[in-house]
Amino acid sequence: MELGENKINMKGMYTRSFIVLDDKLNEAMEICKGLAEVRKVHFPDHESHFSFQIGGNPRSFRETLIGELFDGDYDKDMAMSADPKYIELQEKLSKVMVAGTIRDEMRMIFND
Repeated sequence: MELGENKINMKGMYTRSFIVLDDKLNEAMEICKGLAEVRKVHFPDHESHFSFQIGGNPRSFRETLIGELFDGDYDKDMAMSADPKYIELQEKLSKVMVAGTIRDEMRMIFND
């Protein structure tokens, strides 16, 4: 992102949350470990975390990606989306998650 003559590096935090089926927690954890590995290949300078909630709705998973935004992210995302391993893991994930529960969120980090 550029403002005037100064280039400002801005970090962002992307999160995707979803709910998995009652009996698929362990399977979802293994799939998410694989997705984290693929993320690191395509976004090596970003932090990538997968987590699940304890208490409340323990079947709720969250992927969090934190890093510099805008500079080549579209190309990285396109490459990752075409990665055969990513496609395979997304197909597996679709079989263990509750349909219609995906929620995406993008936040800008301003105090880093």
